[in-house]
Amino acid sequence: MSYLLIQNGKVIANGEIRKGDILIHDTKILDDNFAGEIPVDCEVLDAKGNYVSPGFIDIHVHGGAGYDIMDCTEEAFCEVANIHLKNGTTTIVPTAVTAPMEDIYEMIEVCKKAIDKCPSIYGLHLEGPYLSVNQKGAHNEKLLHAPTTEETKQLLEVGKGIICRMTAACELDNMQEFAQTLKEHGVGLALGHSDATAAQALEGFRWGFSHITHLYSATPSVRKINQVVTAGVIEAAYLDDAVTVELIADGNHATEHGLKLAMKIKGTDNVALVTDAIRPAGLDVTESYLGAKLPENRVIVEDGVAKLPDRSSFAGSVATMARVLKKSKTHYHLELVDAIKMMTETPAKILGATDIGKIQKGYRADIVLFDEDCNISNVIKNGRIVETA
Repeated sequence: MSYLLIQNGKVIANGEIRKGDILIHDTKILDDNFAGEIPVDCEVLDAKGNYVSPGFIDIHVHGGAGYDIMDCTEEAFCEVANIHLKNGTTTIVPTAVTAPMEDIYEMIEVCKKAIDKCPSIYGLHLEGPYLSVNQKGAHNEKLLHAPTTEETKQLLEVGKGIICRMTAACELDNMQEFAQTLKEHGVGLALGHSDATAAQALEGFRWGFSHITHLYSATPSVRKINQVVTAGVIEAAYLDDAVTVELIADGNHATEHGLKLAMKIKGTDNVALVTDAIRPAGLDVTESYLGAKLPENRVIVEDGVAKLPDRSSFAGSVATMARVLKKSKTHYHLELVDAIKMMTETPAKILGATDIGKIQKGYRADIVLFDEDCNISNVIKNGRIVETA
């Protein structure tokens, strides 16, 4: 049996910041406000007055450290998980970009093996190929298509127990059947890269869509269709109180006022902050790839964000959650407890996870320590201190 005591920290819990010590036993939080006798052979970590937060939960991340999960290797999965873990992400949902179905199936099989080696991997998120051509963003238009009954069946068979979420466009053909089938199999369904009208999106919510992938990015608002002013995905998301949303809080994809509007309408209970990080996250490079290392997947990195070479679209972020934390203060001017909630408790709720996202007795001992300038000093995963250097 092993014990770890975190002393002299400012604990962020239950929407407040308080002084307190945390006692960890093995992989769980034994006491979230410890004041008793220190157990024998207990390791002590002095927080030195730093903030003590639940570990960050990133529900949308493609890559990092020069790797992408579409490399389809266990090494890629683990290196992506590790670079984000060092930056405070103790739970990660690797996200697949649109690719040939054979590559997606291969990636799923590799993830099944990697998840046993990388404890921070929660499950898979498939972003595509069932997306709108009009809202494709950086996805390969040639590979986008509507789902078929047979393809859906095969995808669920291959991905059983590992796919936790899919992003799709609800206006595509066969989408009602697809949505209802995924719901029956316990797979979360998100609306994203969609050109849907508000009416179509609200119908999609009735079918089983329950989340919006990177709100404001490839999720249109009011526009004219055949000279008729029509509301879009954003308005539908705001109209349905049960629908959760995520925003890429890297300082580029989402504006301060857009994020604050989402918080005002949906509440921090229903807004998650994500990175949508791709291969160059955590590196200082000017070129990289979105997905597999193929010429057609080349992207450039400038102004702190990845872009298509012709600069017609962003191509994902190069952020870690450590950067999201800093941007929450310097760019979005959020209250710290609000930012932390949207990086921990709310994404846990979206995943349906009941033992992560809070500093609370019985919860998994996933914890991050950081200073007043949001510089991370320590990361703890499953009760073990992670090497962050």
